Amino acid sequence: MSALLALDTSTEWASVAIFDGTAVLAEETWHAQRRHAEDLFPTIERLIALSRAPFKAVDKVAVATGPGSFTGLRVAIAAAQGIARGSGAALVGVSTLDVLAYPHASSKLRTCPLLPAGRGEFYAALYQERNRKWARRSPFIVGPLVDVCRQIGTHTLFVGEIDQEAESTLRDLLGPLALFAPPASRMRRAGYLAELGWNELAERRQAPLGALEPIYVRQPAVGGSFAQPFAPPPADDAALGLPKRSA
Repeated sequence: MSALLALDTSTEWASVAIFDGTAVLAEETWHAQRRHAEDLFPTIERLIALSRAPFKAVDKVAVATGPGSFTGLRVAIAAAQGIARGSGAALVGVSTLDVLAYPHASSKLRTCPLLPAGRGEFYAALYQERNRKWARRSPFIVGPLVDVCRQIGTHTLFVGEIDQEAESTLRDLLGPLALFAPPASRMRRAGYLAELGWNELAERRQAPLGALEPIYVRQPAVGGSFAQPFAPPPADDAALGLPKRSA
């Protein structure tokens, strides 16, 4: 038997799953607040027992790498590295925003996952299918919702950690262009992280243990929040209404 352990402590919400390549054997998502370090290993032990999979069967580990909270990201990444180092399991990192967007690929809608970045700002990115390939079509970005909305020129499905205030702001700024997934389907689930990680490892994208780092998105010191890419977007991003990149 082969199994993958997926770990996500990117924000105040955390999630863990056990996946065997065809099914999620056990999964738990909870409001950890700032108790990631205290909760994570007891949750792993509980899910291993619930999955009926022996721990030695866990030969793959996937971890959410952000963006997210500095402390939260470090907890899951350190745990994933320790488990992989101790057991020899293959290790892969997956962006937290990728995990949020992934289950909505079948909607065919441009999708914008949101995560709180503090001080009234949000982490975001834009995802869309093109040529039958679902992928991120923008840089990872950070800023207030008014700046995020400047990138929206068509109907967009918003997912992620969106409270009532944020939803109201998006509706005020975008009107009918702002679409919202039901609350339960907006949230991150480690089962989706597990599936993405399994697929990446099948394509031989294993990360060296020491090379796995959190994704931290920072605003430029000068200029607008979206004037400079934080991660390489596709060359055709202008077609999606994204800002022109600086030379």
